Amino acid sequence: MAKQGPGRATSRKTTPAKPKAGKPAAKLKPPATVSPAARLFGTDGVRATAGEESLSPLNILRLGRALGRYLCSFTKGAERPVVLLGVDPRPSADFVGTTLCAGLTAECCDVHWPGMMSTPEVAYLTKHGPFAAGVAVTASHNPASDNGIKIIAKDGGKLPDAVERELESAMAGQDAEAPALPAKGRFGWLQLSRERHYEEFIVRTFRASFANLARKPLRVVFDNAFGARSIDLQVVSRLAKSVTLGRTSPQLRTGMPMSTNEELANNVLDIFYLNTASPSQPEQHHQINAGVGSLHPQACAKAVKELQADLGVCFDGDGDRCVLIDETGAVRDGDFMLALLAADLKAAGKLKGDTVVSTSMANFGLEAALSALGLKLLRTEVGDRFVREAMKSGGLVLGGEQSGHLIIADEQHDIGDGLYTALRIIEVMLDSGKKLSELCAGLTKYPQVIRNVRVSHKPDLHSLRHVVEARREAEKKLAKSGRIVVRYSGTEPLLRIMVEGKDPGLVESVASAVEAAARKELA
Repeated sequence: MAKQGPGRATSRKTTPAKPKAGKPAAKLKPPATVSPAARLFGTDGVRATAGEESLSPLNILRLGRALGRYLCSFTKGAERPVVLLGVDPRPSADFVGTTLCAGLTAECCDVHWPGMMSTPEVAYLTKHGPFAAGVAVTASHNPASDNGIKIIAKDGGKLPDAVERELESAMAGQDAEAPALPAKGRFGWLQLSRERHYEEFIVRTFRASFANLARKPLRVVFDNAFGARSIDLQVVSRLAKSVTLGRTSPQLRTGMPMSTNEELANNVLDIFYLNTASPSQPEQHHQINAGVGSLHPQACAKAVKELQADLGVCFDGDGDRCVLIDETGAVRDGDFMLALLAADLKAAGKLKGDTVVSTSMANFGLEAALSALGLKLLRTEVGDRFVREAMKSGGLVLGGEQSGHLIIADEQHDIGDGLYTALRIIEVMLDSGKKLSELCAGLTKYPQVIRNVRVSHKPDLHSLRHVVEARREAEKKLAKSGRIVVRYSGTEPLLRIMVEGKDPGLVESVASAVEAAARKELA
């Protein structure tokens, strides 16, 4: 297979490296015990219980070697690719990170590890810095016992499927036992400027517009889910009038004031932080996503109402997505965010192609709301990588998932970023003078149910007779008034069943029938 270069592969110099013409990929030894057909990558990188299955020490080491050898195949002479590695604050971060580094450095890569860093920051720095690739060690919204590896290409996006396949094949060709690996590369640490480039980008993007749109300050509650967004306190504080650090809802009134910002002539944000992890307090690392964050927005909703805040923002563990809470305490997911941003971009003449990209899971209410504005909805497979690919191929600027993983593309930024998304929506609120509930009023959701069935394996869905029959019967009952999507999660051991329609009773009964069939065959 002809290789597609990952971008600049550099040592300490930042001279772009080009692959040698006709240079073949380095060959690893024939397969020993690992099947070449085995899939390691899901819809969002590698993910598993830390230390087990895909994230066993040997598999992590193999992946590091395969990635290192792949990157080195595009260098020339004594050049060595530099890989940026960031982690979220879960207990297994050091285990996964150092094991991966052992494989990378053994294959002549230099690794720079700045510590805790959100996935969007890794992606931004990879795209704009002297890095051949980036790695985010994170399991995103999964519990603390899980971990994962997201590999970021030079353009800031996920690796193409063909490259993931190539890495899997290379891993399958390695020895069954871990060999002695001389460290040919260097292991370095990024210090001082570790977050400044991303921080400066965020501040530069929003400071002027926030000041120009000065009104009564918006009170915003950020729920960091004890995750990687905890490191962004300094970033947001530079845009805020005041920042208060709290922990959980009962302690809101006694939260610790962190700072008062006098930099701006017109301060437009009062920030209150919840569930913020500290690198110096490892006991908090077991709390990542535990009853907090984007999958559990109830605590943030309670805080919004208690503080009489204008907005709540709930991140996931690695900070690439968010869900919002309006001033009434109602949860506003990615469908609502896409609808209001599409309306704003359309009014400004900036929505290219009059098209928004989302996935098969997007509520039909989003499609109806966009249609009322004269806009189209383009659906893709589930996964932000598919959304981004569709946006790039069509030259589109807005896309995302119901989960809150949005991409708002411009020349500087075209990656999923929960903080960037939240700040863009705050900008719309300031510009319009409207409450979030008012901005979301144009979308009325169809009744939708999502059921999850935990599975121990993932056989082809077409081979599951009871599930196939239940789905066929569901489609008959829903007819043209609804739809059903049955798919395996690409990040968790789950079968997801989504049923949507006009009749809520029918939606519930159909979902229950398909769920029962799935449990009979898979649970």
